[in-house]
Parts: sequence; C-alpha cells; structure tokens
Amino acid sequence: MNIKCAGTTEEILDLFANYLYQKGRSENTIKTYCGAIHSFCNWLTEQKKDIKLINNVDVQSYIDYLEVEGRSTSTINKIYNAIKIFDATFQLEITKDIRRVKKVDTERNSEFLTKYDIEKLLINVKKSRNKRNIAMVYTFLETGIRVSEFCKLNKSDVQFNSNGYTGQLTVVNSKGHGYRTLPLTQTVVGYLKSYLETRDDDNESLFLSGYNKRIATRTVQHTLKQYDLTPHMLRHTYCYDLVQKGVDLSIVAQLAGHVNTTITKQYVS
Repeated sequence: MNIKCAGTTEEILDLFANYLYQKGRSENTIKTYCGAIHSFCNWLTEQKKDIKLINNVDVQSYIDYLEVEGRSTSTINKIYNAIKIFDATFQLEITKDIRRVKKVDTERNSEFLTKYDIEKLLINVKKSRNKRNIAMVYTFLETGIRVSEFCKLNKSDVQFNSNGYTGQLTVVNSKGHGYRTLPLTQTVVGYLKSYLETRDDDNESLFLSGYNKRIATRTVQHTLKQYDLTPHMLRHTYCYDLVQKGVDLSIVAQLAGHVNTTITKQYVS
C-alpha cells in the first residue's frame, strides 16, 4: 500500500482501517490502533511534520514525548505497537532501533497519591520556600490538568472571583476538544497570587522557568522528580479523589478533559 497516494489524515486512517479489517482484526482493535495513529498525527501536526515524510527519529521523539508526559509503560507499548503495525502496513521503515525506557515500579502505588503521600508532599514542597514550585504543585493537585496544558497556561487564563479568594482557570484541552473551565479553591488562589507577586516581568506565561521563559515540560518533570513524582501521578490523584468523593463520572470526565467517561471509569475502585 502506498501512503503517498492518500491526501488527508482521514484518508490515511481509512486505508489503515481497511487493511486491518481485511486482516481480520476486531472492531475494537481497529478503533484502538486508529485512535493511537490519529493522536500521533495530531502531535506531528503540532511539530509541523507530515506523516507521509516521517522517519524513525520522529517516532523516537514521540515515544520520548509520551514518557515525559508520564504515560505508563503499558500505554506507551500499546501506542508503539500501533505505530509498528502502521509501519508494516505502509512499509515506511520508521520503527527501526526505537528506544523505550523500562520504568521500575516502586512500592508506592504508581497511579495516585494517598492522603499521607499528599501531606508529605506539601510539607516538603513548602520547605523549599520556592513560591513557583508551591503554586505549581497545588495547581496540579487541585485541577488535574495535563502537563502539556499546564505549560501553555497564561496569566490571563486565571480569573479571580470578586471575593478575591477563589477563582477559575480556563484550560485549552490538549486533546483538541475546545476548552474547559476549572474552579480554583482559596488555597490554590492564595499560592498563585503569592507566586505572581514575585514577578515583575511582562511575560504572558503563568509559569516561568528559571530563565524567565515559558516553563517547559522537561522543567516541570525535573521539578516534580525531586519529590519522586510525575505530572501524570498528580492528575491521577485528582481524578481518583473526585470519584472516591462520589462526584458523577460525567462531571469528572468534564473536569479532567476526557472525551467520554470510558477513560474516567478506570478510577472506580
């Protein structure tokens, strides 16, 4: 099959789906593989790349991106397998020598933090007296946003309510489904204001690096690594806590930016 004969991403996915169907793959398998390739295509578009012209370096960069995002080893393997099937379908030779880091599970639940873990984390991050890092951790814990969404936040995305103590955060969904508005508690508002008061720059970014540039994903990852954390763990903690409190799954899905409740159901114990 010649991928270059296809025009749009949708046409390429249709060719891929038809190939899988002819090979006798189940409907769920076809949906999973096509979904993984669609997400890969969206990432390539953000990188200003054409899927018909990519090579193994681009695939490696995507796998590295998924690791930085905090995706689980099993999830990355599933995505890689989908790309490998896609590669074999169109004979692109783009999956040769791809490195995948094997993560070692710790004794602590790797999916979410317990109340004790959270208390310990907040004590330790406050000891640093770094107002940016304190505001960062509280923002992740109390909004559950993805690290890619976090890095794109601007100061204008935060609106403080008239009482001056609570607020709202507008988040552009990284999955390409519009935006969502998240409530900000008095606690996180207090730490955000405290951090912003240290700023005397005109940079529109809500969070800055040590070089006064928009904070990058790797900077966030490195900062949280000091506390044996990933951004994805804090996101899991947020979602899990809402579900355990009895919040309706449709509401949790909306707050988390999930396309539907299928993903949200993983937090039901």
